[in-house]
Amino acid sequence: MIVCADSTGHGVPGAFMSMIGSALLQEIVNRKEITRPSEILRALDIEITTTLNQTGDSTSNDGMDMVVCEYNPQNRLLRFASALRPVIVVMEGEQYYIRGNKNSVGGEYMEEKYFDDQEYYLKENDIVYIFSDGYPDQFGGADGKKLKIVRLKRLIDEVKDLDMEEQLIRFRDYFDEWKGSYAQVDDVLLMGFRV
Repeated sequence: MIVCADSTGHGVPGAFMSMIGSALLQEIVNRKEITRPSEILRALDIEITTTLNQTGDSTSNDGMDMVVCEYNPQNRLLRFASALRPVIVVMEGEQYYIRGNKNSVGGEYMEEKYFDDQEYYLKENDIVYIFSDGYPDQFGGADGKKLKIVRLKRLIDEVKDLDMEEQLIRFRDYFDEWKGSYAQVDDVLLMGFRV
């Protein structure tokens, strides 16, 4: 199981949501033994809205944008479900940008949210990238604009053939160079794993 999560809210509310989300994920996966990504997101959504009493007139609208991946190394099956975060998969050298479901976990109250699983059988050297919005939302460059997904996708195309440690260096250097003297606007989480 691999989870990439980004709590909405900053400062104390974001930290509080991270602590709640982490504890609830442990409960859902380890104690309740729920391992299907879409079911994890559904259960986490219910637990957060219940814990924070998020009803239609609630003042709390904090939640989490996240990707939950289940990977089986024996048959190389990647199954994931996503709440407002894309997944980028490089399969046989070709990059695929896969959008997530349009609901966050917790946050805005809705009668029923929908999370679905997507499945891919990967081959040796295929790569999966999951990330928060902190990387593409960073301001910088010559004009002080957002880095955006299109530049991240271009960077992935440039580094996908490198080993993962070298990719980490390139991702970090590119981000720092883009940011320049601008303040970092958000937490940054970018994860990748090669089959």
